Amino acid sequence: MRSVIKKAALGALRLSGGFAASARSSRRRNSLLILCYHGISLRDEHAWEPSLYLSAASFRHRLQALRATRIEVLPLEEGLSRLHTGTLPPRAAVITFDDGFYDFYKLALPLLREFALPATLYLSTHYCGYRLPIFNLVIPYLLWKSGLATVDWEEAGLPLTPVGTYLERLRATQTLSQFAASRQLDTRGQDDLARRFAGYLGIDYDDLIQARLFQLVTPEEAALTYRAGVDIQLHTHRHRTPRDHALFIREIRDNRDRIRDFTGHDAFHFCYPSGDYAAEFLPWLRELGVRSATTCETGLASARSEPLLLPRVLDGEQVTPVEFEAWLCGLLV
Repeated sequence: MRSVIKKAALGALRLSGGFAASARSSRRRNSLLILCYHGISLRDEHAWEPSLYLSAASFRHRLQALRATRIEVLPLEEGLSRLHTGTLPPRAAVITFDDGFYDFYKLALPLLREFALPATLYLSTHYCGYRLPIFNLVIPYLLWKSGLATVDWEEAGLPLTPVGTYLERLRATQTLSQFAASRQLDTRGQDDLARRFAGYLGIDYDDLIQARLFQLVTPEEAALTYRAGVDIQLHTHRHRTPRDHALFIREIRDNRDRIRDFTGHDAFHFCYPSGDYAAEFLPWLRELGVRSATTCETGLASARSEPLLLPRVLDGEQVTPVEFEAWLCGLLV
């Protein structure tokens, strides 16, 4: 009910000229909207996790909305530079994708090229070396896909466990992750566990592998993405932000080294994995020569924003077209 009321209120505000007035405001003219995406559905991922995934049709509609509302999409480096020199166009935005899923290469990249729009891909590089789904994503997807209300898989610590809701599936995933850690399973060992779990649930795991669900781009695909004009930047190697200085530095250096191997260029912009950041990270990032870092905190970036704590707006299937248009005009952010 609340979403219906919100949609109606925004529609009325648009009709009354409120969107247009906000788009012309000094706040919108002097700020940068950094859009954040994670995945474009290869199958039904947007139905499973609409906060992280969009259908390809919905992403096309987003790009059409950017064009219709005369948003000037800038490359990240240019957008941040012009933000701090006060030379932004009236309605400026940057498109960013986190993680580097295969679906970006397969579905998002062709659409971005069709609309001639720049984008930044924050690439986490560990899984690029494997044609395997990310463990902590495929497990909750398998549970959702199964349609079961409970599972009883005692061999991995899930005796008669409820999995009918989002939170229950999250807790079950955490239990399996803890089991994998207790057995010191490496990436392939975790995948073997996921495969056995899929068999228990009656789901064809090989079909998911072939479809490339929850897999990152390969090194070759990353190189092709970069040559296609996509800016590839830092997202840690293992998608984690340890509070230990040496481990944190290692994450960025390993990530930067892999990106250099894939693309031949050095990366100097960063995105916090899962939006996880802490005050101690800022001097560590400066030590590494990182120029900017984006969060998952909602807002418009301004000249007063801390460059290593930049806000973004997280888009997904659950966001209605009128809400997205409100973002573009500077409302709701």
